Amino acid sequence: MKLAARAALRLPDFTRLRTLLRWRSAPVLFTRSGLAVSALCIALLAPARAGAQAVLGIGDDALTVPAGSMRVSVFAQWLRYYERYGRATPGRKNGAVEPLGVDFNFDTVGVAQFENLAPAQNAVRALAAMPDFTASLGKSSVLIRDNVLTTPIAIDFGITRRISVSVVVPFVTATSTVDFRFNPTGREPTLGFNPTLSSPSTIAANGDLLTQFDAAAAQLNTQLASCAANPAAAGCAALNANAGSARALIQSAGAFAAGLAQVYGGRAGSVGSPFVPVVGTAAQTAIKARLAAFKAQYAGFGNNAITGSVPLGAAPMTISDAATLFTDKTFGLGARPLERTINRGIGDIDVGLKVKLFDTFGEDPKARLAPHGLQWRQSIGAVYRIGTGTTDAADNFADVGTGNHQNDVELRSYTDLMYGKHFWVSVLAHFNFQLADQLTMRITDTPSQVLAAAYRQQTVQRDLGDVAELEIDPRWVMNDYMSISGHYYYRRKSADRYTGTFNVTNLAGQPVTIDASALNQETEATEHRLGVGFSYSTLAAYMRGKAGLPFEISYFHFQTTLGSGGNVPKLSQDQVQVRMYRKLFGR
Repeated sequence: MKLAARAALRLPDFTRLRTLLRWRSAPVLFTRSGLAVSALCIALLAPARAGAQAVLGIGDDALTVPAGSMRVSVFAQWLRYYERYGRATPGRKNGAVEPLGVDFNFDTVGVAQFENLAPAQNAVRALAAMPDFTASLGKSSVLIRDNVLTTPIAIDFGITRRISVSVVVPFVTATSTVDFRFNPTGREPTLGFNPTLSSPSTIAANGDLLTQFDAAAAQLNTQLASCAANPAAAGCAALNANAGSARALIQSAGAFAAGLAQVYGGRAGSVGSPFVPVVGTAAQTAIKARLAAFKAQYAGFGNNAITGSVPLGAAPMTISDAATLFTDKTFGLGARPLERTINRGIGDIDVGLKVKLFDTFGEDPKARLAPHGLQWRQSIGAVYRIGTGTTDAADNFADVGTGNHQNDVELRSYTDLMYGKHFWVSVLAHFNFQLADQLTMRITDTPSQVLAAAYRQQTVQRDLGDVAELEIDPRWVMNDYMSISGHYYYRRKSADRYTGTFNVTNLAGQPVTIDASALNQETEATEHRLGVGFSYSTLAAYMRGKAGLPFEISYFHFQTTLGSGGNVPKLSQDQVQVRMYRKLFGR
């Protein structure tokens, strides 16, 4: 599916949006819990010496936390996305920006969306003698706006002067707001819910009409047999002369009655098809006309057994009916309605290691406060990501999870280049190996097939595509307290690999085989982001003895500026970060 993950927005993996929910690129807002945690950290952490640039600024860098020291970072993040860079969307160019819910917008909600409409469509075509009849439950319009609010807490601890370890725990609230509109004028659908589904009296009325057809056929058959045996009887000359037409009437009317039973129900208490023509539509009018014609033909043979009228048609579907359509397993989906959902919980947890290879500043922390010339610092690192987050639900077509719920191994390179007292830049490279696992998903044949029947929900083998990332963060240090930062980010994700074949029975009762490899489509993607940030720091003042508390507070904003490959969400994020330091042991 194109949403993720939603979809997999596969969240982005959009199809269903899952890889966006890591703490580094996760969401934003001053939540009450985030501010409370920040205040608690400030209250608990006592002053400590901290080796650093005068102002670190936004983003990561090659610095390691000094031996025996701890750095606590608390973030308030708000990630939002309402659009995506689409692919293979009818009527749009690849890479064009389009609404996030575009795959749910249908002028005709028909067989392509609900496969169990096919039998009803074929039956109505035959019953109404309309070979071009198209089954439609109506028109849908869906607007999706996703917001992910996150408060990650990161703790870095210096093991030696060159080695530090870290843990990042994100607390996530993922909200998908869905504006779902269905049949705004009430004139869009050709089919609706069969009244027999909720009205036993309608079943009885339909049964009476079918009984009248049976009685008419039986009476005419009796007349034909009697006149064949006694041609001289009154009225038999005319009947025998039209015996062929009479037998054709019995046959065609019987087929019509069988069609009535199949579509509208009533035979032996059957409810018939879940969907029948809407009152006043061309199909219902045609069926009414055919019923009147059969009644008149029987009357022409002196047979007035048929007295009933056309079975009760459906009312146009409403938004409430659409919710029933999604949730009631009778109609095939057995899913949750398209509505606002909120998922709260812990996201995927990062456990990291950073090793500083060299630093031309040497080991004197104060040397960093008065840099001159060209300086270079290089570190490498690794992160193990624990899949503690939750993915979007298989039976919810628009929700957003709190993470990938899948383990990763990530290798990192950190390069800091400094020139003079004011300018320095960090160049970060990450390569993420996403580890294989299992996941329950609904297997669709194409990404645009966003509504998948319940029988398509299976446990598949999942191996998300590996990810390469490049981040460049130039910084201009204005003085010992303030800096301004730029941000460029590039992400390249390879295609996912889903495996598993399943022999199942579709909604028509036919055996079919579904292949999970269909989920691999449109999962390869690239993304570019640009951002800017500002920082205020007391680190330099603290090291000079002019401040009693070493901390740094930063604001950062970025936006996705270009996406291609799969359906890449157009992200916008704001972030506020507070860093505090504490010396635990050592000098």
